[in-house]
Amino acid sequence: MKPFNIDERSLPPLFDVGAVWTILWQRWLTVLASTLAVLLLALAYLVVAKPSYTATASVMIDPRDPRATNLNNVLPGIGSDSAAIASQVFVIESRDLLMKVFESENIENDPEFASGGLLSRIGLASHPTKDSIFRSFQRAVTVERAGLTYVIDVSFASRYSDKAARIANAIVNRYRAGLSGERETANSDVNSLLASRIGNLQKNVSDAEQEVGDFKVSHQILDASAGGTLQSQIDKLTDQLISARSEADQAKDKYAQAVAAGTSPAGLAKLSEILSSEATVKLRENYNQRAADLANYEAMYQPRHPIIKRLRSELDRMQGLMTIEAQRITRELKAKSDLAAQNVTALQAKLDDLRQKLESSNAAQVQLRQLEAKTKAARTVLDDFLKRAEETSQMQGLQLQEARVISAAAPPVQPTWPKPLLLLPVSAALGLIIGCGLALVRGPKHQPEQDPTSPIRGSLLGVEPPRHAVKETVKPEPVNLGEYRLPGLAGSGAYLSIRAMRRRFFQAGNEAFSRDVLQLMRRIILHLTEHPKPYVLLVSSLHTPVAARLAGAMVGIGLQQAEQNVLVVEFGDQPGPGASARNGNGVFVSGASGLRTVVYNRPVAENGKPPGGLGLDDILATAGSFDFVLLMGPSIVGSWDPALFAEADLMLFALSPAEEAGEITSLLRQRLDADQTGRSATLTIAPEQTETQGGEVVRAIRSADDGEQGSRISARG
Repeated sequence: MKPFNIDERSLPPLFDVGAVWTILWQRWLTVLASTLAVLLLALAYLVVAKPSYTATASVMIDPRDPRATNLNNVLPGIGSDSAAIASQVFVIESRDLLMKVFESENIENDPEFASGGLLSRIGLASHPTKDSIFRSFQRAVTVERAGLTYVIDVSFASRYSDKAARIANAIVNRYRAGLSGERETANSDVNSLLASRIGNLQKNVSDAEQEVGDFKVSHQILDASAGGTLQSQIDKLTDQLISARSEADQAKDKYAQAVAAGTSPAGLAKLSEILSSEATVKLRENYNQRAADLANYEAMYQPRHPIIKRLRSELDRMQGLMTIEAQRITRELKAKSDLAAQNVTALQAKLDDLRQKLESSNAAQVQLRQLEAKTKAARTVLDDFLKRAEETSQMQGLQLQEARVISAAAPPVQPTWPKPLLLLPVSAALGLIIGCGLALVRGPKHQPEQDPTSPIRGSLLGVEPPRHAVKETVKPEPVNLGEYRLPGLAGSGAYLSIRAMRRRFFQAGNEAFSRDVLQLMRRIILHLTEHPKPYVLLVSSLHTPVAARLAGAMVGIGLQQAEQNVLVVEFGDQPGPGASARNGNGVFVSGASGLRTVVYNRPVAENGKPPGGLGLDDILATAGSFDFVLLMGPSIVGSWDPALFAEADLMLFALSPAEEAGEITSLLRQRLDADQTGRSATLTIAPEQTETQGGEVVRAIRSADDGEQGSRISARG
């Protein structure tokens, strides 16, 4: 045998998919009933729920500021700013705009919004006010911007599809009318302001012109345009000189820029900006085209490719032509600069000659120029006002709206709520989940274990030794291994109790339970006689088969935790004509205990002949390399086969708390010989007591059979 060592990894997983599927399969009616119940509730809701229709109208805010003319609008467009577009959502949702639609559509008298609901109908609520009706109407309006676009969706929900479309379109039309009204109002206000100021400006211009005329008459200053005065000639010549100097400076600057630009293609580009030339434009276009072609071909071919060489040659030729053109433009600009300089020199000479004739300055001319400047400024302002007033007056009705309806609301065909295609699958899935949960809570179906009281029990208990019998020597008695309290025994089947016991090995705080089970394994080993493996342990009971199954599972799991290979052998409870003696149905892992298990069926008598016996050697033929074989035998008062279990190394008899050790001792002495009785032991399996404090270990009365102290274990999870 291997040394004992508890390893949690040797246990099977706690979550058994097969067990869950078994529970669901057994409780399929619960799952089906829950699913159908939820589906019926969903169908009932679909029947009684009032449909809601949502109509949507889409408005696009054009950021291009459309204009019918080149004139500037008084109010600019909304523009392309994202915040400005988002602000229009709040404008449409504003109380003022919705109130106008509310009044125009007579929503206050609409039963859909004016009804007070069920409480109002039975007299428990007052009639709704206009403000509450408007809030109900406002909740039905939804305005959203379509992402980061310039489109705004205006939706309205109603129980009637045509009403939803009508009100959605009414909101959009009211919004567009509000934009147009704002612009028209702004134009009217500006026209009124301009008209009030134009009269004053006209009077100011008239007074200024009259003052200039009176000044000329009083100082005998003739009209300068007639050329009759010296001052007028000087003024004309001065203007010409200024213009000539300006032209000379420009010509000189252009020439300087041409010289600085040089004759390169880049310089020719600058020269084309200085002096417009069709030849320059064509040369640049040809040069750029050749350069682009060369760049494209250089990406595809090697530098020595013929196309590359040809393009470079053409590019050099074009560059030479551009150099010649640049030189020509430079010479032309120099000639113009020299001519302009000569013109300035000539005009300056004439002006100097006239100034020599003028011995003193004329103060009257200074005053006249001041008056003329004042008059000119007044005239300029008046012209601007007159022009703007005319523009705004003509803009009435010509301003295009930046809000365009790209999709008018139409009566929807399908309601937006409720949606049967969504509610029914979701309700079916929800019902399925609820049904599975209820099925798992209820647990697997199990038939209550019978606690048969065989007729032989009374006869065995009633047997008394003959009075004339000779006094016998002391007979051996089975070893008392103590009492063990296991979880989940009371009120539940063996399957769930075994699973609860297996989980106990993994839960924190149950180290005492594991140590006591390990101590039990050591006490069992002490009662075994050394021989080659496997060791055979028989687990049986007096009247309670459930106690035997729990005891066998506890012993098997304990040996498995001690790193021992364990095989559990179960015998068919209901043998039939088709069940023949065989070596096994195949080893499988039990879903409850996690132990490898094999089931053997016992044959029945055929044609009045006794069935062939199934010996222990036949059972152990397929045991292989297992260290221990646990035989889950029938009750000793049931279909007990002494020949089958006579050679077990140790026979364990599980008792319930109501059964006494003396009764099992008496039965064993009657059914077993002295050697078999010496290789037997008893242990009591009791349900866990709820009043015991968690983790407390209660010791039992000392057992005198094996010289060791028995234990009553109360290990709580």
